[in-house]
Amino acid sequence: MKELEARLQKLEETIGTLQKQLAEKEEQIQALYDIEAIKRLQCAYGYYLERWMGEEIVDLFADHPETSATFVEGTYLGIEGVRRYFCKMKEVPPQFFHQVMQLSPIITLSEDRQRAKGRWYGYGTLSHRPVNGNIDPMYMSVIYEMEYIKEDGVWKILKLAFQMHYAYHPSEELRKLFGIKKDEDEGEMDFGELTPDIWAPYNTQYPSGYIYPMHFPHPVTGKKTPEEELNAKLKLEPSPFLPKK
Repeated sequence: MKELEARLQKLEETIGTLQKQLAEKEEQIQALYDIEAIKRLQCAYGYYLERWMGEEIVDLFADHPETSATFVEGTYLGIEGVRRYFCKMKEVPPQFFHQVMQLSPIITLSEDRQRAKGRWYGYGTLSHRPVNGNIDPMYMSVIYEMEYIKEDGVWKILKLAFQMHYAYHPSEELRKLFGIKKDEDEGEMDFGELTPDIWAPYNTQYPSGYIYPMHFPHPVTGKKTPEEELNAKLKLEPSPFLPKK
């Protein structure tokens, strides 16, 4: 009888161990599914951006009090702010082309897997139409720092933050397309038609040396990386997008 009881106890312990291992594997598999869903979400954003499909881009965002989109000029708040930015072009001409590849993702899930953060490279071109038989594109290299939220089982963008590393200045045709006018008197760009809710105070574009803060610690040491300390040493110029007084 004691031998049978010992065997039953051993069997129960083995079953308990297997159940624990199974639960851990299920969590790991679900995390991989979540990461793949976030990658699909971000890549869909890139494809919709190619043809500036404004409403489709807006539909990728959560309608949430924390929703925002940050670009070089500043931050647009709420789903209506996101719509104001992405739906500013009512009719996109067929010659318009805006391809920004979403590359090298690092995605970090929250413990409850209801939120996540992601960092991506973006690289691509923007052009309006051939001029005198030549395409005059705008080349860009950017960093995305993203936040995501799962609502009713569906991953959505909560916050988009976009840092422009470098951009070849657009042609006059692209300036007209985006409503960016050139001030002939001062020889500077007038960005008066941009309407962020919060204007960016400094110019963090290349060659400023600014490093957009990373949401993740060093993957080997677990230590916080020093970009904030390095940024504090910079003498950043005022943003060129600030409204003129």
